[in-house]
Amino acid sequence: MCRSCCEYEKIVCKCPAQGTKVGYAVPCCRNALHQCDPCIIHQGCTIFDNCKSCGNGTWEAQDDFYVRGKFCTECRQGWSGGDCLTCGGIIKRLQGHITLESYPINARCEWTLQVRRGMIMELSFTELSLEFDHSCRYDYIEVRDGDSANSPTIGRYCGYETPPPIRSSGDSLHIRFVSDGYNNFDGFFATFQEISACSSYPCLNGGTCFLDPVQSFRCSCLPGYTGTRCENKEPEPAQRSCSPLPNLHHGYSTMVLDLGEAVQTVEFFCSNSYVLSGENKRTCLPNGTWSGQQPICVKACREPKVSKLVRRRVLKPHVHSRKSPLHRLYSSNMQGLFERILPSQESQVFGELPSGFHHLYTSIEYECVSPLYQHFGSAKRTCLKTGKWSGRHVSCSPVCGKLSSVSSQPPVHTHWPWHAAIYRRFPNRHEGHEEGSDWQLVCSGALMNQWSVVVAAHCVSESGELQPVSTDDLKVAIGKNDLSDLKDVKKPQYIQVSNILIHPNYNPVGFDSDLAVLKLQDRARISEDVLPVCLPKMQGGEVITQQSYITGWSTTGQHQSVSHTDHAERAQTGLIELVDNIQCERQYIENRVTVNITDNMVCGHQHPHSPSTVCPVTTGGIVLMLSPVPSASPNSFSLTPQEPKRDNDVNYVWELLGLVSFGYDTHDCNPDLYTVYARIPNFKNWIQQNIK
Repeated sequence: MCRSCCEYEKIVCKCPAQGTKVGYAVPCCRNALHQCDPCIIHQGCTIFDNCKSCGNGTWEAQDDFYVRGKFCTECRQGWSGGDCLTCGGIIKRLQGHITLESYPINARCEWTLQVRRGMIMELSFTELSLEFDHSCRYDYIEVRDGDSANSPTIGRYCGYETPPPIRSSGDSLHIRFVSDGYNNFDGFFATFQEISACSSYPCLNGGTCFLDPVQSFRCSCLPGYTGTRCENKEPEPAQRSCSPLPNLHHGYSTMVLDLGEAVQTVEFFCSNSYVLSGENKRTCLPNGTWSGQQPICVKACREPKVSKLVRRRVLKPHVHSRKSPLHRLYSSNMQGLFERILPSQESQVFGELPSGFHHLYTSIEYECVSPLYQHFGSAKRTCLKTGKWSGRHVSCSPVCGKLSSVSSQPPVHTHWPWHAAIYRRFPNRHEGHEEGSDWQLVCSGALMNQWSVVVAAHCVSESGELQPVSTDDLKVAIGKNDLSDLKDVKKPQYIQVSNILIHPNYNPVGFDSDLAVLKLQDRARISEDVLPVCLPKMQGGEVITQQSYITGWSTTGQHQSVSHTDHAERAQTGLIELVDNIQCERQYIENRVTVNITDNMVCGHQHPHSPSTVCPVTTGGIVLMLSPVPSASPNSFSLTPQEPKRDNDVNYVWELLGLVSFGYDTHDCNPDLYTVYARIPNFKNWIQQNIK
């Protein structure tokens, strides 16, 4: 399914046996981390706003919703089709409205409005929010005077400026809405009502309107005017007349005649991949000349759309000269002849283009607006002579697993920007009665991206049950190392939880697959104090590291309230030593604790050289390991202090290795006793699918 990017192409899928077409797929490509980097927006279920319920839309290769041609199992009200991109219908009323809110990309909608026979209608737009284009070629509303898509066109509208009221000549209007494959906007709201034929004052130039028995109209014209609407005026001796305009190369023109003034106006249009440079209209003046200058059609590229996280710099068009030895021989012997016959590329004059378009050979350089984000796609793209851009689509995502500054403090005081505090609301009970509620710190979590936090499942479910707690009773705090420090109230971010996804294999008794994903209600603001951690590079496999860091919240009690500032809620980091699961299970048995240490778990205890004593089973913790990643350029971020010197061509990131699952002897905090952690490498694929 994946290949080199072609921004405006699609892959057609065929069945192997019969060879029949069964759908299409959007081409994509993989980056250095084997992540899918789409050229255009992937029409998966995760961004399909119109799907009320969806299929298995993910980034994985085994997805078949394109092949089946059915993206959604149920559409949002007012939408239909296997991809929920179709809307509209026939509306027969004396008055009514049509509305389209937050439309998706690639939508197609058609309405036919009908009033009583012999009457006409007036259509008024009260709101209009579509993508703007001077020719309305991308997102637009098209109104036709009749009951079909072949009826005469009244107008095509886009942008934010609402058109004046539109009146039909008959009892029907046909409205067509189209959106392209780029950004969507708010939509539109329009009303219509029935009026009589004469209510629209159809008679021009002072003519009088009369209704006939079937409610159609006829006009009584003043002397000197003829036609069904008195639109024709007898020719005057001196009428404006201009010589024909030259043909528009790579385009065409149409004549627009103002019936009231008898003024000739020519409107110009360009063919595909060409853009009009100059005014799009010229008018015949009383002196027999045309207004303005003749426009031209210029080959150009529409600027690629990027997010606000991407900074761009436009470079002037530059044509590189490539000459073979034969060219150099000809140019030395026949330079004068070539200069007379062939115009120099440097002497070409480029016309002015509308906003959002660039001339051929224009280059755009891209970079992320902040070093807190990493760049994906091409660093430089050039407008090719085909009208397409070279390179790949550009995007910026938060870096993962990096520490933003060097600290002279030991690792025990390191601020881990992905360390999250999970708070749960518990009712206050006094003498058997509930008196309000209080938020209490219950666990540690790890920020995976701006919308998701990974946490142990037992922290967000009732004891011994699979059912998660209510999302209203959970809150996530990120961005601070000491939650009780009130000196800087801007750093910590407290975000409500919108959804809780517990791993389907979670065992609340034996704590196997002790893992859950919290979907955040608001996006986490990226800063030096808030960054995501990296997932392990591989799914499953053995844990080869023998020691790792663990960080958790140090509290004086098992549950401390977020409002109780007299208790220290400071993150503390220690070094742990990882051991074989059999050795861990044997120690539990010796202490008369019967457990089953599965392959989804990893065991460890405090390292003899740990700089601090950490009791992870008090409020949980996250286990981190440092992993090398090949890098083509030096990274601007530092690592933890006191690290040995490394090669310049190797970049190091912090990866999430485990989450505290269970332990024992929590009160004495014996450093020799083993704690069991959920083994994150075994769940990499599941986490990736659920944090999108």
